[in-house]
Amino acid sequence: MTVTWRGAIRYALTITVLSWLTGAVVDFAWQAAFGGLGGWVSTWVADPWNAGFLVAAAVTLTLTRRLTDPLPAWRVPLIDGSAYLAVLLLCAGLSSWTAGDAAPADAAFVVAVLALFTLQLPAAWLLSAWRARHLDVVLTEAGTDAAPARPASR
Repeated sequence: MTVTWRGAIRYALTITVLSWLTGAVVDFAWQAAFGGLGGWVSTWVADPWNAGFLVAAAVTLTLTRRLTDPLPAWRVPLIDGSAYLAVLLLCAGLSSWTAGDAAPADAAFVVAVLALFTLQLPAAWLLSAWRARHLDVVLTEAGTDAAPARPASR
């Protein structure tokens, strides 16, 4: 069995966009309640690495879902949550490195902690667990990974 390309893309876009929006909305609420919105705009809107993160996370999750087995469903959030976190750390580290930060790895882990506090990472994990049960899978011919034989029943 394998996940269809269409199913893998829908899965990846759902997790990437909704978890990023969750983090942005929660951080917006915090910034509005406790300070100005200048920090929020520079972090979520004006930073070009956010667009890079969204693209990289969507591509990574699509390929991860397409190239790994869809079952058992409990394993999907573990694998994809790790991939999402790795992309987040990589993009945050590259962003701070290009900005001239002396310790880009430290800055990347600070971003990961902030992603926990803004519920971005928990949202990604929960969305992954939810969407793992609704993946479009197809049965493949015995011994080959190409040529899907028929759609699997849900």
